[in-house]
Amino acid sequence: MKKKISTLLLLILICGSFSIYAQQIIPASKFEIQGRLFENTPKFHRVDTLKYRELPAAVKKLYTHATGMFVTFKSNTSKLSLRWKTVDAELGNNSTPIMSRGFDVYVREATGWCFAGVARPDLKNAESKAILVEDMATTEKEFLLYFPLYKELADFDVIIDEKASFVATRQYFNKTVVVYGSSIVHGASASRPGLAYTAQLGRRLNANVINMGVSGNARMESEVADMLSDIGSIDLIIMDCVPNSSPEEVKERTFNFVARLRKSHPKVPILLIESITRQISNYNLKWKARLIEQNKNFRLQYEKLLQAGYKDLYYLPTDHLIGDDSEGTVDGTHPTDVGFERMLKIIGAKVEAIL
Repeated sequence: MKKKISTLLLLILICGSFSIYAQQIIPASKFEIQGRLFENTPKFHRVDTLKYRELPAAVKKLYTHATGMFVTFKSNTSKLSLRWKTVDAELGNNSTPIMSRGFDVYVREATGWCFAGVARPDLKNAESKAILVEDMATTEKEFLLYFPLYKELADFDVIIDEKASFVATRQYFNKTVVVYGSSIVHGASASRPGLAYTAQLGRRLNANVINMGVSGNARMESEVADMLSDIGSIDLIIMDCVPNSSPEEVKERTFNFVARLRKSHPKVPILLIESITRQISNYNLKWKARLIEQNKNFRLQYEKLLQAGYKDLYYLPTDHLIGDDSEGTVDGTHPTDVGFERMLKIIGAKVEAIL
């Protein structure tokens, strides 16, 4: 009998705080999903892939990721927990589990959004439970919850104190910026979702920065340009897609991509950003030659667009984007948090000047 009681107590302890405090479960349906281009997009996808069926297959799959999306709400809860499910539990070899499959949360202060905690995913199972932050004062706070960057999110529940208040909120931004790009835009390799440079840029500018990164597949296809052309009112388009495009694709597709965007957005500024200087090219001569050719062709196409009479085009070279000490990436290509901070200083200043 004593052994059975001991076993029961052990199970209770293993279950943790999810089973020993009174809870109020707020399902995903109670929130307004923010941070994506189009209303009425199914599930937690960035794009309705059935509507845009002509997109390349890899691009469609990546646009099912919840990258860049978030919810905001107000509550006086003392503890904030999360229960969620992604389509699988696989992890990339150059990313943290929190960035790929987890969440992070911020609290609004007078000076802006302040980081409060993370939800660490289960490393083996697609379903996870985690406490983001606990032992808070029971004053009302507004929370900002960023979604996982590298997974399709199936569902989530926010868990708060049983008698805590809850009000879903929506953010109203000064500007809307759309960023189309590679895995670097997608978020690799930030340590958590809120540190992707698009998320940081949004908080810095109080702007609705839409992350349209497609890891390894930002190749300026006409179908992608046509999809982006369906966007409503926006204030800036950023093209940070050179890293994924071969030198030949940069030469052949840049002009057409911008021209297609211009048909529906004739006066919206477009910022073209060169590929970051990949640090793997320090000694790899093949990568070095590729990088030089990519960026050279991109600049030539930018100049060709200007000569053709296209207005409101801006250009940002690779210079100093991730610093000059070769310490800004996790693998020679994808920025660490340090690399993203350096990028943000340069890109943020440029975007502020344009807007």
